[in-house]
Amino acid sequence: MLQKFHQAGRLAKGNRLINEVGPWSCRRSSSLLQLQMHQKMMANCHWQHNRHHSQNSTNGIRGPTSTDLAYFRSVLSRPDRSILTNLSSSQRATPDEESQNKLARYNQDWTSQYHGDSTLVLRPQGTSEVSHILRYCHDNFIGVVPQGGNTGLCGGATPLRDEIILSLEDMKTIYNIDMHSGILTCDAGSILQNLHEYANDHGYLFPLDIGAKGTCQIGGNVSTNAGGQYFFRFGGLHGTVMGLEVVLPDGSVMHLNMEIDKDSGTIKQGSTHRKDNTGYDLKHLFIGAEGTLGIVTKVAMACPALPTSKNATILVCDSYTNVLKVLQTAKDELGEILSAMELMDYNTLQLVQEHGFGDSGSRLLKDMLQSDPTTQHSEVDRPLFLLVETQGSNSDHDASKMDSFLTHLFERDIINNGFLAQDNKQMAEMWNIRESCNPSVARAGCVYKFDVSIPIEDYMDVAWEVERKLLTARNSFHPTVCVWGHIADGNAHINIVTPGKFGKDSVLTKDIEATVYESVMRRNGSISAEHGLGQSKNDYLSHIKEKSVLDMMTKMKALFDPHGIMNPGKFLPRKKI
Repeated sequence: MLQKFHQAGRLAKGNRLINEVGPWSCRRSSSLLQLQMHQKMMANCHWQHNRHHSQNSTNGIRGPTSTDLAYFRSVLSRPDRSILTNLSSSQRATPDEESQNKLARYNQDWTSQYHGDSTLVLRPQGTSEVSHILRYCHDNFIGVVPQGGNTGLCGGATPLRDEIILSLEDMKTIYNIDMHSGILTCDAGSILQNLHEYANDHGYLFPLDIGAKGTCQIGGNVSTNAGGQYFFRFGGLHGTVMGLEVVLPDGSVMHLNMEIDKDSGTIKQGSTHRKDNTGYDLKHLFIGAEGTLGIVTKVAMACPALPTSKNATILVCDSYTNVLKVLQTAKDELGEILSAMELMDYNTLQLVQEHGFGDSGSRLLKDMLQSDPTTQHSEVDRPLFLLVETQGSNSDHDASKMDSFLTHLFERDIINNGFLAQDNKQMAEMWNIRESCNPSVARAGCVYKFDVSIPIEDYMDVAWEVERKLLTARNSFHPTVCVWGHIADGNAHINIVTPGKFGKDSVLTKDIEATVYESVMRRNGSISAEHGLGQSKNDYLSHIKEKSVLDMMTKMKALFDPHGIMNPGKFLPRKKI
């Protein structure tokens, strides 16, 4: 059983008290977006999909033919494994069912909202093969879409039409971890979960952790600048990625703070340094570039020592004002051992309970959601849930700090209830609830997903405002607005669900996107926190970036990829490509 906070006469060791929390209040931003800007955004940011996009965004770029297929067969070491196609050897063929089924998983993103028409998937076995492929495509103006684990949420790894899909899934060697510096080196196709296990086996912690770690690949993580739940503790990939190997669109290979053994093709031990101040640090251009400047093929990542002490608790708050108090108290009292703080709202956990755990359910989740069934929660009194984790190196010291933290929360009437994990199994159950948010809402109905950064004081205001506006504007539309995310760094995952309805309404999509983004921008937030831009948000860049900044991005793209073959129609606004 999880140790539960309960009401008692006085605080005693091993027990926690519950006090009623005061009325909800929350500060709202007073900044207003100019109406003219809002109208311009509405007029220009029309969401289209796939073929309509590609008609105007990939001029001069073509798809592969049987002639191109013959070349790839001649240069790939394992053509039977490395080539997946429905092209015939002599001419374009009408897609047969078997070939189409094999191609389908590469042509569709995780959300099933984006679909491509690629007739050719290439799975190179090493950097040299990636180089051959890109050089040929560059010379022949063939579009290329790099693809990792295909777990993205913005269509960044899905073709707009019939570009070649270049999958890194066969490039998955983990080379080593330097036991002195903690730098782990691997191929870009390495599965994130495997990197965690490898690092753990050697006494280190891989600093990036996200819900899709069982499927996603580190090359895709780097290319989208993935954040995850430990961003607050360890920082982002711009701080933890020490070196990269990148293949440029013309096939040339760059080694950025790493050296490669020419005979074996492996990364030389000790060739990646935590400090290298010799020239422009070009690796940062490829972190978050979504494969538009080149393809990441090898990664060197700095890993911290594996913690020997971990604690986790789930806290229940009656207001967002109290959530902010928990956050500040955690920073003040847990300090250096605070590793993660995740927020989940009531709507989200109801869907997790219904769609995430089956008939058996989770005892912990049931206890968390326990309330008077006759109570109709309004937006202002729905409970909010916080998962707080600490990592350290001294069990007694860390347990004492956690105990003091929880005691002060009770004494200040900040928390309504709480659950403290007693072992690793219970900690895993807590994280399982958090990581079940995304797949659970996907099972509930069609999901309109948003990954945004918001000033922390306004974190919940955007979702509540959007919910009110949508309910007012569309009487027949009854959405469930769910929010979860990384509260410590202001990253909110706002998911608008149509329960039981799985088809996406294009008109409704425009309304929802305009409503969410206007609300975020009015609060000086960011429309993409960690999921990237892909083909779902790139056209908004012209409204949120200064012209000088956007012009420089366009020049960078033209410098690295003058023919525009790399992930065409993504990342930058289509009219700027």
